[in-house]
Amino acid sequence: MDYELPRPSPALVIVTQALLGALFLVGIGVIALLPGLAADAATTLPEYADLRAPLLAIAIAFAILALLALAIVSLLVQRIYRGAVLNGSSLLWVDVLVGTIVGAAVLVIVAFVVISIGQAGNPFLALIQVVAFLALSALAYLTLVLRSLLRRAIAMSTELDVVV
Repeated sequence: MDYELPRPSPALVIVTQALLGALFLVGIGVIALLPGLAADAATTLPEYADLRAPLLAIAIAFAILALLALAIVSLLVQRIYRGAVLNGSSLLWVDVLVGTIVGAAVLVIVAFVVISIGQAGNPFLALIQVVAFLALSALAYLTLVLRSLLRRAIAMSTELDVVV
Protein backbone atom coordinates (compact mmCIF):
# COMPACT_ATOMS: atom_id res chain seq x y z
CA MET A 1 0.00 0.00 0.00
CA ASP A 2 1.47 3.31 -1.06
CA TYR A 3 -0.85 6.27 -0.96
CA GLU A 4 2.02 8.75 -1.27
CA LEU A 5 1.72 9.99 2.27
CA PRO A 6 3.50 13.27 2.86
CA ARG A 7 7.08 12.74 3.97
CA PRO A 8 9.76 15.11 5.18
CA SER A 9 12.20 16.35 2.58
CA PRO A 10 15.49 14.47 2.22
CA ALA A 11 17.41 17.62 3.22
CA LEU A 12 15.43 17.90 6.46
CA VAL A 13 16.05 14.24 7.27
CA ILE A 14 19.79 14.55 6.52
CA VAL A 15 20.15 17.63 8.73
CA THR A 16 18.13 15.98 11.51
CA GLN A 17 20.21 12.79 11.34
CA ALA A 18 23.45 14.81 11.27
CA LEU A 19 22.43 16.76 14.38
CA LEU A 20 21.36 13.59 16.17
CA GLY A 21 24.70 12.02 15.20
CA ALA A 22 26.59 15.05 16.52
CA LEU A 23 24.71 14.83 19.80
CA PHE A 24 25.52 11.12 19.96
CA LEU A 25 29.24 11.84 19.53
CA VAL A 26 29.06 14.54 22.22
CA GLY A 27 27.40 12.00 24.52
CA ILE A 28 30.20 9.50 23.94
CA GLY A 29 32.71 12.27 24.68
CA VAL A 30 30.89 13.10 27.91
CA ILE A 31 31.05 9.46 29.00
CA ALA A 32 34.80 9.45 28.27
CA LEU A 33 35.36 12.65 30.27
CA LEU A 34 33.20 11.83 33.29
CA PRO A 35 35.73 9.66 35.20
CA GLY A 36 38.39 12.37 34.97
CA LEU A 37 35.95 15.06 36.05
CA ALA A 38 34.84 12.91 38.98
CA ALA A 39 38.45 12.36 40.06
CA ASP A 40 39.16 16.10 39.89
CA ALA A 41 36.04 16.85 41.92
CA ALA A 42 37.07 14.26 44.53
CA THR A 43 40.47 15.90 44.97
CA THR A 44 39.03 19.41 45.00
CA LEU A 45 36.32 18.54 47.51
CA PRO A 46 37.71 15.68 49.61
CA GLU A 47 34.80 15.87 52.05
CA TYR A 48 32.56 14.56 49.26
CA ALA A 49 34.97 11.96 47.84
CA ASP A 50 32.71 9.15 49.09
CA LEU A 51 30.02 10.30 46.64
CA ARG A 52 32.36 9.99 43.65
CA ALA A 53 31.53 6.41 42.70
CA PRO A 54 27.73 6.52 43.05
CA LEU A 55 27.38 9.88 41.32
CA LEU A 56 29.74 8.78 38.53
CA ALA A 57 27.68 5.64 38.00
CA ILE A 58 24.46 7.69 37.91
CA ALA A 59 25.96 10.18 35.45
CA ILE A 60 27.23 7.44 33.12
CA ALA A 61 23.87 5.63 33.27
CA PHE A 62 22.07 8.89 32.49
CA ALA A 63 24.36 9.51 29.50
CA ILE A 64 23.82 5.97 28.22
CA LEU A 65 20.05 6.44 28.44
CA ALA A 66 20.39 9.71 26.54
CA LEU A 67 22.42 7.95 23.82
CA LEU A 68 19.78 5.23 23.60
CA ALA A 69 17.03 7.84 23.27
CA LEU A 70 18.97 9.59 20.49
CA ALA A 71 19.38 6.30 18.61
CA ILE A 72 15.67 5.52 18.89
CA VAL A 73 14.67 9.00 17.72
CA SER A 74 17.05 8.61 14.77
CA LEU A 75 15.49 5.26 13.92
CA LEU A 76 11.98 6.72 14.09
CA VAL A 77 12.97 9.68 11.88
CA GLN A 78 14.29 7.21 9.31
CA ARG A 79 11.08 5.15 9.52
CA ILE A 80 9.01 8.30 8.96
CA TYR A 81 11.11 9.19 5.93
CA ARG A 82 10.79 5.68 4.43
CA GLY A 83 7.03 5.66 5.09
CA ALA A 84 7.33 2.64 7.38
CA VAL A 85 6.18 4.28 10.59
CA LEU A 86 2.61 2.98 10.39
CA ASN A 87 3.21 -0.53 11.68
CA GLY A 88 3.22 -2.15 15.09
CA SER A 89 6.98 -2.25 15.52
CA SER A 90 7.03 1.55 15.64
CA LEU A 91 4.92 1.35 18.78
CA LEU A 92 7.55 -0.90 20.34
CA TRP A 93 10.29 1.66 19.62
CA VAL A 94 8.17 4.43 21.08
CA ASP A 95 7.64 2.27 24.19
CA VAL A 96 11.41 1.83 24.51
CA LEU A 97 11.81 5.60 24.15
CA VAL A 98 9.31 6.18 26.95
CA GLY A 99 11.19 3.65 29.06
CA THR A 100 14.47 5.49 28.57
CA ILE A 101 12.86 8.79 29.55
CA VAL A 102 11.30 7.24 32.66
CA GLY A 103 14.65 5.64 33.50
CA ALA A 104 16.33 9.04 33.26
CA ALA A 105 13.69 10.53 35.58
CA VAL A 106 14.32 7.73 38.07
CA LEU A 107 18.07 8.44 37.90
CA VAL A 108 17.39 12.09 38.75
CA ILE A 109 15.50 10.95 41.85
CA VAL A 110 18.30 8.54 42.79
CA ALA A 111 20.87 11.34 42.38
CA PHE A 112 18.74 13.59 44.58
CA VAL A 113 18.66 10.93 47.30
CA VAL A 114 22.40 10.21 47.06
CA ILE A 115 23.27 13.90 47.24
CA SER A 116 20.85 14.44 50.12
CA ILE A 117 22.25 11.52 52.12
CA GLY A 118 25.78 12.78 51.52
CA GLN A 119 24.69 16.32 52.47
CA ALA A 120 26.55 17.60 49.44
CA GLY A 121 23.97 19.67 47.63
CA ASN A 122 22.55 23.13 47.93
CA PRO A 123 19.03 24.46 47.33
CA PHE A 124 19.85 25.53 43.76
CA LEU A 125 21.01 22.01 42.85
CA ALA A 126 17.84 20.59 44.40
CA LEU A 127 15.79 23.02 42.32
CA ILE A 128 17.60 21.97 39.15
CA GLN A 129 16.93 18.31 39.97
CA VAL A 130 13.23 18.98 40.58
CA VAL A 131 12.96 20.87 37.29
CA ALA A 132 14.81 18.06 35.47
CA PHE A 133 12.46 15.48 36.95
CA LEU A 134 9.39 17.52 35.97
CA ALA A 135 10.74 18.10 32.45
CA LEU A 136 11.48 14.40 31.95
CA SER A 137 8.05 13.48 33.31
CA ALA A 138 6.36 15.93 30.94
CA LEU A 139 8.41 14.57 28.04
CA ALA A 140 7.42 11.00 28.91
CA TYR A 141 3.73 11.91 29.06
CA LEU A 142 3.95 13.90 25.82
CA THR A 143 5.57 10.90 24.15
CA LEU A 144 2.75 8.69 25.44
CA VAL A 145 0.18 11.08 23.99
CA LEU A 146 1.96 10.99 20.63
CA ARG A 147 2.13 7.18 20.93
CA SER A 148 -1.67 7.05 21.21
CA LEU A 149 -1.89 9.21 18.09
CA LEU A 150 0.45 6.80 16.27
CA ARG A 151 -1.58 3.81 17.47
CA ARG A 152 -4.75 5.46 16.12
CA ALA A 153 -3.05 6.17 12.77
CA ILE A 154 -1.91 2.54 12.54
CA ALA A 155 -5.46 1.35 13.24
CA MET A 156 -6.87 3.69 10.58
CA SER A 157 -4.24 2.51 8.07
CA THR A 158 -5.09 -1.13 8.80
CA GLU A 159 -8.78 -0.39 8.39
CA LEU A 160 -8.12 1.36 5.09
CA ASP A 161 -6.08 -1.61 3.86
CA VAL A 162 -9.03 -3.90 4.58
CA VAL A 163 -11.45 -1.61 2.72
CA VAL A 164 -9.21 -1.21 -0.32
